[in-house]
Amino acid sequence: MTMTRTGKSATREQRAAAEYLGSLDDPLARWVQAAGPIDAYDAHLPVTVGDPLEWFSFAVTSRQLSRASGLAIYHRLVARLGGAITAERVISADEQTLRDVGLSHQKAWTIRALGERIHDGELEIDNLATMSDAEILTSLVAVPGIGRSSAQRFMLHYLRRPDIFPADDLAVREAITALDQLDRKITPKAAEQRSEPWRPYRSYATSYLWGYLR
Repeated sequence: MTMTRTGKSATREQRAAAEYLGSLDDPLARWVQAAGPIDAYDAHLPVTVGDPLEWFSFAVTSRQLSRASGLAIYHRLVARLGGAITAERVISADEQTLRDVGLSHQKAWTIRALGERIHDGELEIDNLATMSDAEILTSLVAVPGIGRSSAQRFMLHYLRRPDIFPADDLAVREAITALDQLDRKITPKAAEQRSEPWRPYRSYATSYLWGYLR
């Protein structure tokens, strides 16, 4: 994951996060000071997504694939659904239609399940902005095929929540392991505890960690 430095064009939140994280008595602080303010929310997506269903459709489609392969399948999916991914179009398409664009059974099932929940109102995407981080996480991981890490990335990159920490993320754990010079890779539980000093800017700490690893 590429880290986007903002420098003199930094927003108030970006400057505040950099100042806070850079002031801590913590190994991360030196890297924050060197990097300066960043845009923690920039996911560098190669496509434009207009709503949560499109965001997750791309995320699910490109999972465990090369960027080129994921992008090709996503574009075929959009085309097969008539030029836009909507809940109505997803649930009206049978599984074979979704499989024909290159989706695996699991990926087609996940996108369809998400479309059904949005269409039926079980997942109220219009209310996400007013929900707490915990409420959103609970709602999203209830969808088959959407794990905790995927939900947290959505909350970080799409909803732009400032205090999200994907402790299960392999790159985050590898960065902490290197930063703290640990003998073995830190566990998700230990990584979660390690992130406590970085509140309320753990989304920023996450992005700094991704940048540090690169």
